[in-house]
Amino acid sequence: MQQFVVSARKYRPLSWDEVVGQDHIVTTLKNAILQEHLAQSFLFCGPRGVGKTTCARILAKTINCENLSAEGAACDNCESCKSFAGNASFNIHEIDAASNNSVDDIRNLVDQVRYAPQSGKYKVYIIDEVHMLSAAAFNAFLKTLEEPPPYVKFILATTEKYKIIPTILSRCQIFDFNRITVKDMIFQLKKICTSEGIQADDEAFHLIAQKADGAMRDALSIFDRITTFTGKAITGKDVIENLNILDYDYYFKMTDMLLQQDAAAILLLFNEITSKGFDGDTFLIGFAEHMRNLLVCHNPATIALLETSDAVAEKYKQQAGAVSPSFALSALNLLNHSDIQYRIAKNKHLHVELALLRLCYMSNAIQTPGIGTAPQKKTADLSKTAPVAQPVPANKTPETTTPPPAAVKLKMEKYETPPAPVKKEEPEQKVELNIPVINLKSGPRKKEVIEEEEVEATPVQEAKPVQPEIFFMAWKQYADLIRSSKQHMAILMDHSRVHIGEENVIEIQVDSQMEVTLFRESAQELRSFLAEAMDNHGFELRFSVVEGEVTTRRPYTIMEKYRKMEEVNPDIRALSELLGMELDI
Repeated sequence: MQQFVVSARKYRPLSWDEVVGQDHIVTTLKNAILQEHLAQSFLFCGPRGVGKTTCARILAKTINCENLSAEGAACDNCESCKSFAGNASFNIHEIDAASNNSVDDIRNLVDQVRYAPQSGKYKVYIIDEVHMLSAAAFNAFLKTLEEPPPYVKFILATTEKYKIIPTILSRCQIFDFNRITVKDMIFQLKKICTSEGIQADDEAFHLIAQKADGAMRDALSIFDRITTFTGKAITGKDVIENLNILDYDYYFKMTDMLLQQDAAAILLLFNEITSKGFDGDTFLIGFAEHMRNLLVCHNPATIALLETSDAVAEKYKQQAGAVSPSFALSALNLLNHSDIQYRIAKNKHLHVELALLRLCYMSNAIQTPGIGTAPQKKTADLSKTAPVAQPVPANKTPETTTPPPAAVKLKMEKYETPPAPVKKEEPEQKVELNIPVINLKSGPRKKEVIEEEEVEATPVQEAKPVQPEIFFMAWKQYADLIRSSKQHMAILMDHSRVHIGEENVIEIQVDSQMEVTLFRESAQELRSFLAEAMDNHGFELRFSVVEGEVTTRRPYTIMEKYRKMEEVNPDIRALSELLGMELDI
């Protein structure tokens, strides 16, 4: 019985032409060999399975070749090349730093460096996983690495360059290896299938390449596993079944159900997915990738970013026509947030179901301003009903300040006591109103001007009732939107008491007048966002302080916080009196 050799070893590149996906490394090393500009030490770093050790072996073989070609390739016929092929070369030494990481191992290596090669040009030491060396071993290696004998070359390989001390990095010529692209992996897999007489479709190649995640060695290991399972014919379904990959069809079906807002079918399909052994996190990651692919299909320039077979890419193009970019982007954002929160969720199944239901009704709940044609039509309608400027009498100073359009429909709270009239010779004064703040120039007449503007600027339309579900989704979205820039305001929105009353009056109750002031400073922006999100401008915002005991009021000033601390812990007052301390504020 013939012994089986895995594909990663059987088809390991033996020359520069066989190296996959590292053209920049190959070109540089070949030129260095031809021009005799070889450094004394090299550092090959990059992800696993991308060809670092393979390139190190080819470099060691090439620089010792006795009959080097004009293209910088080894001849494979000289004594040095034959001994290398039979693993019998005395000039090429491979050391695993993971198991030989002590300072004594490095001292033994330094002792061996002193002896010149018996045959060939160079003694080459390939140290794999060099980041595993101890700090003492690195220090013992420094001098030899910086000034080795002219017949010695060091090639270090690592997957974690950041663990290597800077003094080692400064003594090496560093080469960064890239991840192998899906295209290059498919090309190599097709070559191997042709050599082995195996038939496979494009979808199978794409699935294997995507599952390998940039590592050619992993792709070949998966390929061996699939061929063992299927034999000489491989299909995409075989790969999906063997690797337990969630099929593309589930994502396409889920997207169609979201567009149809079929919540029952969505929950049933997700239950079917979990019943097949897939966890919620795998589904969230895959569905987010699906939404990303739909988003890139909207621009012909980005279609090339799809790393799928032609048949699947055509499905993406068809479904992208029904999914708007704003929906795909909002869904991608929600799925990404749900994936981050998934790890801390206690009921993970419910967590994913809730995310899917939000996606289902997202188009009705939130309309992003500035995307699509709907907001533009609303702007045009408002411009038709805009008030016509009235002539200003000669003895009156024209008003130069007008309220912003987003705040025109907010009803302003009336003064309990009208402000005293201001004499003409006195300078202009600013009177603070509750929502919004408007510069006024005189006392009694100002209220009339504002009321006229309210009546004239309000478009004539039927009042639509505020839907609580949509309102609270918009309320939470605005709080999340400002959380990074206005954290205190977002916290107030999280803890405020909101009640939707009759005639579309939205009562927002907070704990103190200071919080009311903070709300009113952002009232214009808040109301504009809510109106656009709910597609409803006929509502009124009112801010008030919760009526209750004084003890429920939150402390804000330093003195209030100190008094609160004394109430909770009376020993603080006793300590301050004992030490004779006074609070200086």
